[in-house]
Order: sequence, then structure tokens, then C-alpha cells
Amino acid sequence: MGTVELSQPAEHITLIRLDKPDRLNAISFDLVADLHDALDRVAADDDCKVAILTGAGRGFCAGLDLKDWGAPPEAGGHPHYPAGRTGQAFMSNLTQHIRATPQIVIGAVNGAAYGGGFSLALACDLRIAATSARFCSAFIKTGLTGTDIGVTYLLPRLIGAARAFDLIVTGRTVDAAEAERMGIVSRVVPDESLMAEAMAIATTVAGYTSYGLRNTKEVMWHNLDTNNMAAAIALENRNQELGGHTPEVKEFMAAYMAPIKK
Repeated sequence: MGTVELSQPAEHITLIRLDKPDRLNAISFDLVADLHDALDRVAADDDCKVAILTGAGRGFCAGLDLKDWGAPPEAGGHPHYPAGRTGQAFMSNLTQHIRATPQIVIGAVNGAAYGGGFSLALACDLRIAATSARFCSAFIKTGLTGTDIGVTYLLPRLIGAARAFDLIVTGRTVDAAEAERMGIVSRVVPDESLMAEAMAIATTVAGYTSYGLRNTKEVMWHNLDTNNMAAAIALENRNQELGGHTPEVKEFMAAYMAPIKK
């Protein structure tokens, strides 16, 4: 994976680093293929509970590499490029792939997150930002529509339709502080503290059960789209009742309750 680097900085945690720093990790079809591959490897790792997605160098991801975006694979040339797939779908399905990855994905945003890079950040389950982070839904600036790579689904669910439409149709850039006020990110830290903060969050999250994390992610995103509370609670109840019969959960709960029973 020449444009994406995988590493395991701690137990149960995988770091996914976009690795085209000379191009601010701009999106090419090589990077799309490599990121799909990286997400597949993370998803297949039963020991991994949390993944951190970030960018090498000064930027998270500057959007489409307008200098050289390359060419998509031939049909069947990549597991995520079956017959009938288009280059557009191959690229945009990255956001669905992040959401479908069973591990919790933390976006650690450094520098520019523009266009497709913005969408990749939005697709993460959690987002934290360095003070240098800048966010821009830049799609409208190309002359095409402002609707691309899942932004019209993801952004309104984070910050509401009015603010989302503002960012999508104006193409304006917001800094890290405004992104936190809007709810695009949950916290902002100094640049030099970004990875330490991401690792601290990841370590806390990875301390919980795989069952708990995977099913929380599944139900959280399903229930965001459900149209009534009864359906949401029914899915929550399923999680809790099934979890109570899971050996991993039983062991975790026994350890959690032990100090309380003394």
C-alpha cells in the first residue's frame, strides 16, 4: 500500500495514515485502492478495536489530486471494483466503507480536510482536530454540484441542514475552532498534541469489549436514521440481551462489579 501506511501503536489499536505528504495526501485512484485495502485489513483483524485515521505531514487530505488522480482499476481488478462499478462510485464508497468497518474509527484531522478529505473525516465515528485543521466542502468550486462522497448525508446529521447547506453551497472554509462550535469535531488540541490525544481516546475506547464497541457502532448509526423511538429502543434491547449471554461481556462485567461488591 504505497499511499497508505498501517501500524499498531498499541494493543487493540491500528493507525491508518494517508501517506502522500508532498501532495497533502490528496486523493488519487491509487490512494482510494490502498485505503479500501487498509480498511479491509483492519476489519479482518479480530484483535483490533479502534482505528485512527490521519494524514502524514501538514495535511489530513486536500481532496482530489487535481495534478494527477490516475485511473480507476479495470473491472475486477480490485475487490471493491466489480463489474459495473464506476470510478466515481469506487471513490465515494470509501465513506460507506469507513462506516461499515466494525472497529471504532477516530479521525485525527491535521491541516486541510477539503472536498473528499472532508467527507473521509465526516465518515469517521469520532473526530478530533489540531488547531491547524481547516475544513471545506469544496465540491461546488469545481463547477459540478456540491454533492459528492457522502457529504450531503453525513454533514447534515452532524450539524443540521441549515449549517450544512451553508458550507456545501458556499464552499467556504472553517477553522478548527468554528468546526468545534458547529459540532464537526468534538475537541480541538494543539498540533503537537493531536496524536497523543487520539491515542488517549483510542486507549480508553479499546478498554471496552469488542462486543460492546461493534454493536454500539452498528446501533448508533442505524438508530440515527430510524423514524421512531420504539424501533431504536428495540434494537438497543437486542444488544443488551444478547450481550448478557456473551462470554467476553460476562468476564468484563464480573471484573467491573468486583470492587463494588467488596
